Amino acid sequence: MHLIDRYAYSNALRHVDPLIKGGLALWIIVLCLGLNEPLVGLFAVVWMGILAVGLANIPLRTFGGLLLTEGAFLLLATIAVILSISMTQPSMDGGWTIHLGPIWLATSRVSLYQGANLILRALGAAAAMNFLALTTPMVDVIALLRRLHMPGVIIDLMTLMYRFIFVLLESLERMVRAQDSRLGFNAPPMRRLQNAAWIATHLFIEAFLRSRNLQQALASRGYDGGDLRVLPASYEFDVRLLVLGALALTNLLFIWWLI
Repeated sequence: MHLIDRYAYSNALRHVDPLIKGGLALWIIVLCLGLNEPLVGLFAVVWMGILAVGLANIPLRTFGGLLLTEGAFLLLATIAVILSISMTQPSMDGGWTIHLGPIWLATSRVSLYQGANLILRALGAAAAMNFLALTTPMVDVIALLRRLHMPGVIIDLMTLMYRFIFVLLESLERMVRAQDSRLGFNAPPMRRLQNAAWIATHLFIEAFLRSRNLQQALASRGYDGGDLRVLPASYEFDVRLLVLGALALTNLLFIWWLI
């Protein structure tokens, strides 16, 4: 979270209108999920990498690391599609089987294609979300949702939840550091389990106390349950992002048409 937030506030597209960045990411996601072709997802990853690394100056290692992590989770999620596991020898035409003791593993070209299709399409959509997250701070996303007339209660809940993510992470790091300084994690297993339970209990209590303090602070400033208003920000218009985004969408549609 800290890494993503740091790049969101320091990238070269920080002050570009979030409507352009959000609209581009949304259209990429729609094309990846709607055009049922793995090459569309693959080229979406390439285009999002070009925009994030080349235009927003996000380090390639950061953008690629996020994609590799998400790709590993996607691979684990699609193993059931790619591999068939049984206790008896499967009867397959044109497939491959491996015998490991009492277990039979089987796959085929169709299964591999389906797995690759799912992974690449989901990875293309994930790359679009990574581009939006790494180039657009949460305050700009919230401002965009206000411009799109999303209900105020949903926006306020998002704002408070996002704020408390960092509050709880800070509290958790402080508690873990305190336990580690007292050698709390070098104790026997049962003692380590008790220390972890102590951290979880106190983290819950601190979250409750901080939320109550926040409610009291808002009430003391005259908050009556309406929308949480903040000062509007001014944004820039980047022709390069608009042109490259249009080229990316056209390219994905062209690839789908060729296939």
